[in-house]
Amino acid sequence: MVYHTVVVGYDGSSDADLAVEAAADQVGPNGTVHVVTAFHPESNARLLEHLQQLPEEFRYAYDPYHAENERQHAALARLQGRGVDCAGHVVPDDPATAIIDVARREAADLVVVGGRGLGAVQRFLRGSVSARVAVHAPMSVLIVHDPGTTAPS
Repeated sequence: MVYHTVVVGYDGSSDADLAVEAAADQVGPNGTVHVVTAFHPESNARLLEHLQQLPEEFRYAYDPYHAENERQHAALARLQGRGVDCAGHVVPDDPATAIIDVARREAADLVVVGGRGLGAVQRFLRGSVSARVAVHAPMSVLIVHDPGTTAPS
């Protein structure tokens, strides 16, 4: 099956890299892959603190999304290298919520996520992004696992 609009979650992990490759494999020739990089934004007080530490002439250039934009650039470059039309979305929100919101907004046919973006402790504390997307997304979801890793027992 070939999809027209695919949304893929990307956090820079090796499983996210595999998810990007899977998204490229699933999208049709005239389709688009939307790469979603989500993060928890800093508080306004923390942003103000950062800005106050910068010399005044450089404050206009402060980009609180810089790290996420740089991380996402790798995924977009990989898709463009394969000739896939793509768009990036850097979203200050919970990853599962951000992925589902972009998928709904873009009327996605498929969402692709990696199976192990978080470490075991974070996954236990926050829950699995892939599991939450699979349960709550109103469209098909493909969860990509690294074949080189084994499932926890």
